Amino acid sequence: MKMKTNEMEFINEIATQITEMNFGADTYYNYDRNKHKFTDEAQDYYNEMYDEYEDLYIRMILQIPNKI
Repeated sequence: MKMKTNEMEFINEIATQITEMNFGADTYYNYDRNKHKFTDEAQDYYNEMYDEYEDLYIRMILQIPNKI
């Protein structure tokens, strides 16, 4: 299923906020001057949260059931 850009941005924002709330000051590290990147642990957590919220969005908002 292909999601619209604004839908993916919405899920990204939720996953990012949850990750930041969970990791606090340990969410990011500087990798090039003023550029920040998730730490490895925060990135793994973000990926899990993104997948979880994407699944919820599809099932509850778009109402598309999982196909087994």
